[in-house]
Order: sequence, then C-alpha cells, then structure tokens
Amino acid sequence: MAIGKTAAAGLALALGLGAAEFPMRHEHLRKGCAGTFTVDGDGVRFAGPKGHKWAWKYEDIQRLTLRKDSIEVVTYRDSKLRLGADVAYRFTGAPPAEALYREWSEKLDQRFVAGVVFGVEGERVPAKLLAMIQGSQGALTFAADAIAWQSPREARTWRYRDIRSVASADPFHLTITTFERQFDFQLKQAMDEPRYNRLWLDIERKNRRLQ
Repeated sequence: MAIGKTAAAGLALALGLGAAEFPMRHEHLRKGCAGTFTVDGDGVRFAGPKGHKWAWKYEDIQRLTLRKDSIEVVTYRDSKLRLGADVAYRFTGAPPAEALYREWSEKLDQRFVAGVVFGVEGERVPAKLLAMIQGSQGALTFAADAIAWQSPREARTWRYRDIRSVASADPFHLTITTFERQFDFQLKQAMDEPRYNRLWLDIERKNRRLQ
C-alpha cells in the first residue's frame, strides 16, 4: 500500500527520523501558492514558486501555532506596511498535526501554541469561552500536566508550563492566562475551592514557582 506524503511525514516525525516534508499552501493577501513545508530539528522552512522561500530557526520564531489544517509562523520582524506589527506567515493544508504536536510539545517552549487536542484525558467540564462579540461552547479537560479546550470553533492544549496563571472570581468562572493571551471561561459545573486550589498548586509547582 502506498504511503501518502503527509502520512510519511507524520511517520518520520513519530520515529524521530529528523526532517519531514509535506505539501502546504502559503496564504497571501490575494490568493496563495502551493509549496513544500519542511520541519527538522533546527526549525521550519517553506519553499514555493517565485521566490516564496523562507527558513526560520526555532529561536527566531516569536510564536508557532499548529492547527489541524494550518501552521502559522509569527516572526520578530516588523512590518512597515502594518505600522510595526510583527510579520506573520500562514500556511494551510493537511499537516501531520498529531506527529507535529508530539514533536513540538516535547521540544519547544511557551512560544508553541497547540491549537489541537490529542490524547488529553482527565476531568471534563462543559464551559463557554467568553469573547468580545460571540463566545463558543465546548469543554475543558483537566489532565495531570495539561489543560485542554475543545469547541466546534477552536481548540487549545496548554501544558502546565504554558500557563502563566489561573484565577477564579467564583465557582463558575475560570481565567487561564498563557504566553499567547488570556482566556475567560464560564463554567457549566461549579469548581469548588479545594479543586481550584489543587489546580493552582499543581501549576505553580510544575513551573517551579513553589517548592
């Protein structure tokens, strides 16, 4: 049976074979272009037509976001056209998301944003993610070393080391602040004080802010 390019890339990553290549599309302001996305031990790169070729070492990436259908690279370079905003590159397609998640979760620091959920098991609490215009309904999962959020609109997995702080105004609200941003949740099941205190202590100890 033939192995597709994306599947082969996922297999290569899972086996720790170094570099993996898979097709992706670079999204432009107008249309886009197809090319090859490469991941290895030092960083990522993209090769497309008409000079659309970039390479970034992990240390030069301000934020690396993985979703099931996209990868976004936010650089430290300022955009003159956007009044100094950081230059970002978005690639869409079908990356080997689970293999990349395993690889990057193990290797990268808080600048890695996991917009996917794989293999997170624990207490599940239905919740609503609050937003300025329209929130989303989903569930939080509290595992031994991570918290995951899943809804039809988006997903996140936060390793405890990705979490700067948690806060609770009352048993039906939970705020999670990460390197990326702040997430405010309205819980559909109360989180009592002992349960919240355990969560807070686990996160603080994992981040070595408490002994």
